Amino acid sequence: MRASCDTNTARRWEKPAGRKGRVVVQKELKEARRNQILFFAKHVFSQKGYHNASVSDIIESAGIARGTFYLYFTSKRDIFDSLLEEVLKELRQRIKPIDLNPGAPDPLEQVKANIGRVLEFLVRDPELTKILLHQAAGLDERSAAVLQAFYDRVLSLIERSLEHGIRMGLVRPCQTRIVASCILGTMKEVADQLTTRREDMPPLETVVEELFNFGLRGVFARSATS
Repeated sequence: MRASCDTNTARRWEKPAGRKGRVVVQKELKEARRNQILFFAKHVFSQKGYHNASVSDIIESAGIARGTFYLYFTSKRDIFDSLLEEVLKELRQRIKPIDLNPGAPDPLEQVKANIGRVLEFLVRDPELTKILLHQAAGLDERSAAVLQAFYDRVLSLIERSLEHGIRMGLVRPCQTRIVASCILGTMKEVADQLTTRREDMPPLETVVEELFNFGLRGVFARSATS
């Protein structure tokens, strides 16, 4: 069964309007077709898992010729890696460094905003989240290494935020690496619950607030929580 796509996704496949050069138009059409194939591959992997899915499944779901698939991707693994890179790229863009310059928003509110942006993306695309949390990590050493590099980057960002908070008196002295790992692990579990048991979960704003209070306020200095 072919997956359906939303209006915005479908619109990306249409020929761009306007008087653009032929090279630009062809480039945009090629990118749109690539996004189309990725969209249907995401659905196939989410439903069948990596090992049970095949290139034929993706071709059938997308309604394209086999030759068209191989114009853009060399194999099932290639398109899976492309999906993984897409989700990690989006997450990297949503996680902002804490700005400590004068006039910047409260650092704690910046942390909460980061949590909100990440969870909003994961909830919006549960199929990608399923691939990220359940399939990529256990696929093989290569995928595990890509994921670990991403998590290490996030871990370092959380750790630096904690260190800044300690210097500012907002965070109690602690083993920042351990605490950062606890925060990251909590976020991953909450993201999993949000996407697999959505009907049992409160609104996203409430989830962010509870996660912030539970996962972060435990490290604040007493004066910061009063």
